[in-house]
Amino acid sequence: MGKIRPATVLGLAILAAAACGRKGPILEPLTRIPQPVASLAAGQRGATLRLRWTAPAAYIDGRALPPDARTEIWLMRNAAAEAALPMAWEDEDEFTAKAVLLSVLDSYGRPLQAGTAAVPPPAAPPLKEFSWEREMTPEDGAAARLVFGVRVAAGRRGASKFAYAGWLPLQAPAPPGGLKARVFEDRIELGWNVPKDAAGTPPRQGFNVYRSSAGGPEVRLNETPVPAPPFADRTFRFGVSYAYRVSAVAGEKEPFIESRDSEALEVTPADSFPPARPKGLISVTAVGLITLSWDPGPETDLAGYRVWRKGPRETGFSLMTPAPISENTFTDDQVEAGGRYQYAVTALDRTGNESGRSEVLTETGKGAGS
Repeated sequence: MGKIRPATVLGLAILAAAACGRKGPILEPLTRIPQPVASLAAGQRGATLRLRWTAPAAYIDGRALPPDARTEIWLMRNAAAEAALPMAWEDEDEFTAKAVLLSVLDSYGRPLQAGTAAVPPPAAPPLKEFSWEREMTPEDGAAARLVFGVRVAAGRRGASKFAYAGWLPLQAPAPPGGLKARVFEDRIELGWNVPKDAAGTPPRQGFNVYRSSAGGPEVRLNETPVPAPPFADRTFRFGVSYAYRVSAVAGEKEPFIESRDSEALEVTPADSFPPARPKGLISVTAVGLITLSWDPGPETDLAGYRVWRKGPRETGFSLMTPAPISENTFTDDQVEAGGRYQYAVTALDRTGNESGRSEVLTETGKGAGS
């Protein structure tokens, strides 16, 4: 039997030590697959199909998506015999085999040509809320059901799971006409002509009212369909220009189909409405003084008050406060003992509208011996 050399023993010891590392399950490598989009919803407004969704910001492992992430929009048209097929496909390869790729968007919602990268606008973060639309084609209108699939891809390692939304293409109702507006102190009242729908249109549920202003998005003002005109917009501001549009809403159940928009109506409400007359005018007298007070006005745009006085030898009222006062109290320190004084108060708003005068208060100046 040969001798084992020291070098051999040392080598075996090193191998044994290397084999004694931490034991445990083999971990899968982190996969850079984007999270799926959220809140995907389809709709129709006239002949325009619309999709809305919330874009993911990260991969499934939590790391942030790069700015060059892209969103794919796919469409599958179902014939009548296929309308019972599942809308959410477990086999996504089967879905893409039956569907067509409609568009690819960059992180800023812009159409992206194959093989190109998004060029971000200066200092603009990627979009969170996406909106995409396209005009219906004859093929879309002939389908029994449309199934949209939206997914996000980043890099070359794969794409997110699809989010799906279905839509039944229907005959859209006719749009309203004759949109008009009347401006009141507390509302803009909108009216329109109720249209007559063509045969085959789903039952009308009411109307949607939309408003936009310069530099802002279009906002739907009603939570549920408005049964019939008029509609009161109570969230407006004087001096701001608005564009109003109204659409008809139809369908058996939600999500409803909308008509195309009415013609836009531009409205710039002007504040020509004075504040209410001040109420509750009372007085407290002292030697050489008459102090007035009244109830504060309820208006949110109140700029102040003016105090008017008619003295013993005066034929009319004169203004005691050339500049409006903000407090609802005033002390007249130019009072003669025994003199008869009449007072009234008016309110002004920030536009310069002035109320009528309050009820007149009559008071007599107090002397030292009275």
